[in-house]
Amino acid sequence: MKTLNKVGLFLSTVLAVSVLSVQDANAQRRFGGGRGLSGDMALGIGISTVSADQDDLNGAIDDAVNASATNAKNLGSALEIYANWSYRFSGTMYAFVFRPSYFMQKTDGSNSYKYELTGYTVFPIFRLYPLENSFIKFYMQTGLGYGSLNGSITAGANNLDFKGSAFGAMGGIGAEFCFTDTHCLTVEGNMRYMPIERNVSTGGNCTGGTIPGISQCGDGSEVERGNSDLRTTMSGVQGLIGYTMNF
Repeated sequence: MKTLNKVGLFLSTVLAVSVLSVQDANAQRRFGGGRGLSGDMALGIGISTVSADQDDLNGAIDDAVNASATNAKNLGSALEIYANWSYRFSGTMYAFVFRPSYFMQKTDGSNSYKYELTGYTVFPIFRLYPLENSFIKFYMQTGLGYGSLNGSITAGANNLDFKGSAFGAMGGIGAEFCFTDTHCLTVEGNMRYMPIERNVSTGGNCTGGTIPGISQCGDGSEVERGNSDLRTTMSGVQGLIGYTMNF
């Protein structure tokens, strides 16, 4: 419930800011203040899966299972919710997209064991439409962005909170299926590279060895597994489906 509330607040804020921006731009055009602006804008919202392979965390989960501490399963694909604002330059095949997203990945098991990752990404994206007609628009895109990821491990009476961040890149292809001039269904496939090589403890009562698979976890210190930095990632293959409204 707490995660859903965060997601709702995140999307509401993004959409409110985007709608205000669109209304302001439309008002400028209507009253002659936007003569230098030439193009079409759109808002989008949707959901995606990301094949983020959390090898280090899954190794820690395996250690806990092998010690008969829990029956927790490995972390599977992550779920991501996104919103975006896009601007298509008039008379060209080029567009700019600004896309924030909210990332979620978790698993749990017996004896009060729980592993959870939540975070966000922000990507400015350059998009190219090489082929389109009145119904379907194929596009290719690439972008550079930033991601921040919060982690939480509960292992019985012990717990650990940690955080990491990184810059990354993405690229992919997609299509918009427009049933009217305004309303479109968006389908995308992307590859994202955003490994987080270092995570720092931000809270909890964990000390080295109190959580299976975690060798260092004191407050404010680097989190380690097997005396090496615990790595997380927001990298992976991304399959996305969403709704786009053109203005």
